[in-house]
Amino acid sequence: MVPKIVCDAQPDWLRLTELAWRIAAAQVEQPPLPGWKPQMCCMPGTGIIWMWDSCFMTLFARYGAGVVPVMNNLDNLYRLQRDDGLIGMAYETGSEQLAYGERINPPLLAWAEVNYWRLTGDDSRLSQVMPKLVRFFDWIKTNRRRPSGLYWFEDSGSSGMDNSPRSGYFAEKLNGSDVCHVDLAAQQALAAECIATLARHLGDVALAARFEQEYREIATVVQLYHWNKATGFFYDVFNRDDPAARHNHLNHKTVAGFWPLVAGICTADQVAALIKHLLNPAEFWTRHPVASLSKDDPNFDPGGGYWLGGVWPPMNYMIAKGLQRSGRADLARRVAVAHLAGMAAVHQSPPYTGIWEAYAPDFLQPATKKLLISQDGSLNSETIVRDDFVGWGGLGPIAMLLEDVLGFDFDAPRRRITWHLQTDGRHGVEGVRFNGGLVSLLATEAELVVTTETALSLAVLVNGTLRLEQQLSPGMHRLPFARS
Repeated sequence: MVPKIVCDAQPDWLRLTELAWRIAAAQVEQPPLPGWKPQMCCMPGTGIIWMWDSCFMTLFARYGAGVVPVMNNLDNLYRLQRDDGLIGMAYETGSEQLAYGERINPPLLAWAEVNYWRLTGDDSRLSQVMPKLVRFFDWIKTNRRRPSGLYWFEDSGSSGMDNSPRSGYFAEKLNGSDVCHVDLAAQQALAAECIATLARHLGDVALAARFEQEYREIATVVQLYHWNKATGFFYDVFNRDDPAARHNHLNHKTVAGFWPLVAGICTADQVAALIKHLLNPAEFWTRHPVASLSKDDPNFDPGGGYWLGGVWPPMNYMIAKGLQRSGRADLARRVAVAHLAGMAAVHQSPPYTGIWEAYAPDFLQPATKKLLISQDGSLNSETIVRDDFVGWGGLGPIAMLLEDVLGFDFDAPRRRITWHLQTDGRHGVEGVRFNGGLVSLLATEAELVVTTETALSLAVLVNGTLRLEQQLSPGMHRLPFARS
């Protein structure tokens, strides 16, 4: 059973929610070889499992346990981990071979594990996956780090941002083309932080201390090399072997520069600077935000051109999480509302009904896969991205709607739900599985109605100010609450 999201003011968004769950359930596949678990599939029929797609899918699928297999994709990837620790970016399910050689994808496995645990409270898998997470972190540290401490993807395709103007689309020798990538460094920092969190929970003090130090070291590298004070943004850098060459920045502003937000690396001044870029309509705040490439870049394509400006659901989700972490839940909500409004407008357009892999930044339509040719911006079936992409297309109408628009933060290890009350009209969620029991939370104009099968602590904030904090026992609770 999936939870029922209530949002009376936005029925169009709820139709997207229902569609996302239907597509996700219909696209569960059973790979042909023994040993594989049934898994979610972003591109049915291709016979390939992708790492970063799999990680992002868990972030909405965790709300629908029993309808879609939440962690099976990750378990299938762990099973294929090589003895030296490598988990590749993609595998062929029919042969269990690496689909694109020793390329990696953004290392988000530990982040996915922490988020699953925070919602469900289920820590039964953690002791088994922890050694795999550590070995994967260490493989990347050994094989994808320069002498300076900088990290590098093999090429833009490995970063997931396929044709973004960051490095060669396919680097001939898979050596990163002398580019070091800010997103991989931030993702490694995030992985280190998540591993430390899980290690502390499991009582491994030494491992937690080691990864807290790993986090600090990577954060220092990101600050030293990737930040440009003059422009107020994080960039990729050209640097292979010279630890002293610090400021040879690659002059393209991409959504990769927002990853330090979600990794918690940024200072307050850096958060403010990044927000200016984010909200600037001449840069990232396009008609359907957030553009993956700044609009003032000569490579920007108003139709998307895949990663030449296309609006990608996982990047919008990442940015919202970074804003939340930075204390700007209001802006996280603004990103989510704009993204859902754009998705709904495309869904209501007869040629393009569905949920898409990516969206155009300057048109209310799916993104193009390559540069627009027609001057009027018209599209045809050969130039647009994939439909029914759930896949990470489910992030907006499920995870972002719950977390960023309706404002729920579920923390099962602390038995605590924090509710940023910021939506008008009747809204909430019924039957979300939290910490081993079902919980429903509904806001009306005069009260909050909470029904829970498990004891919990509820904190309610309005405009960032704590307005209510109460311990709730199992049962129904009607809490009078005036928002003003």
